[in-house]
Amino acid sequence: MRHNQTTQSDRPAPLPRRLNGRKAPRIRYRGNWALVTGASSGLGRGIARRLAERGMSMVLTGRNAARLEETAMQVRSAVSGVELETVIADLSTQEGVAALIDHVGERPIEVLVNNAGFGTYGPFADADARREDEEIAVDVAAVVSLARAFLPGMMERGSGGILNVASTIAFQPAPSQAVYGASKAFVLSLSQALWSEARAAGVSVTALCPGPTRTGFVDALGADVGHTAIYRRLAEPEPVIDAGLRALDKGRAVVVPGLLNKLSAASSRFLPREWMTLVSARLLGGVRAEPRPPVVVYNEALIPAPVAAVWDLLTDYERWPSWYRACRWVRREPGESEGMRASFRWKAHPVELESEVVTSDRHRLFAFTADGTGVHAKRMFTLSSSPDGAGTVITSYETQVGWLPRLGRHILGPRLYAANQRFFADLAAAAVDRPWSVPTAQAAFA
Repeated sequence: MRHNQTTQSDRPAPLPRRLNGRKAPRIRYRGNWALVTGASSGLGRGIARRLAERGMSMVLTGRNAARLEETAMQVRSAVSGVELETVIADLSTQEGVAALIDHVGERPIEVLVNNAGFGTYGPFADADARREDEEIAVDVAAVVSLARAFLPGMMERGSGGILNVASTIAFQPAPSQAVYGASKAFVLSLSQALWSEARAAGVSVTALCPGPTRTGFVDALGADVGHTAIYRRLAEPEPVIDAGLRALDKGRAVVVPGLLNKLSAASSRFLPREWMTLVSARLLGGVRAEPRPPVVVYNEALIPAPVAAVWDLLTDYERWPSWYRACRWVRREPGESEGMRASFRWKAHPVELESEVVTSDRHRLFAFTADGTGVHAKRMFTLSSSPDGAGTVITSYETQVGWLPRLGRHILGPRLYAANQRFFADLAAAAVDRPWSVPTAQAAFA
């Protein structure tokens, strides 16, 4: 199905002004429709508000129903008189992309913002293949599919714009973020090519290439990157949003917000690629980067219960239905409450562990450390609504270092994975108060 077809009478009159022999870019904001992906938070949420301020109605999409609705509520409270529609869609699947395009239907999309995306961090050889496949699907394939669906209509009408959110990582290879860097390099190259093809019709295509920004992206990496020079300081999102929309209005192919980011992007044109790659490796890895832990275990499951129910059970240590089946007891320290700085003790064979909650982001992220003789463990849970909004996708990422996991790495890794699967099964049974079988899950352990 071809979208955004218009009749001759719908098209704007030809623009008299020309820039360098081409039509000046024209975007008719007021009264027209925009599609913003990744609108649940961060840049997507901020861009949605700015477009609403320009009088645009919008289709907002994301995977987290609660946060997407929060975006819609914030936009409605800030700007009245615009129509907002929310679509829960998993853009890592062809079905999710197709459902989003079908929802838009024949209405003309004047502005497309391809903001949805996520990154991964760590050595390529050790990465979780399924997660990186999803990363490519969201960061690359969905961008292509949505541009293909809506750019022809813009060019036919002679107005419109596409803002593709790339990154400064697109300008050089990125050791420790090989797939993410390559994905953003694809988005940058695609945007520049489409800019050339579309500008004769007066349509603007811009690649927005920010540096690390305070958007929740870093938290979603699933890894501690605070030691790296790249992610040590995060920029505020508002100047990035302003720069992107200004560049879209002016018909610029690429915009890199921030002086240091501009210098970094420009240097890639003058230095040998091998040098740039080595510099990137140092900046992304950091001189204090720890070696890979002896034990790394990743589990994922779909629990047929709301996120709030799973969260309440997960963060109440007294109600944990099981803990590795080897746990003798779990006890919260007197006077401690749920949330940051809460601590608890538990005993497993062969050690006793003292634990402390280090992150408690309600309904999203829960992490704690555990220390005992010969072992230091870190455990992080992430929660999100399933694409249909009826269940909870929960992941567990656990690392262990010390002489104990080093000695028993080949035994401990598989045992922890199996124990985590049992824990998820018990968690689900407690959450829905009925028997439940564990779906296929993935593990990566060394």
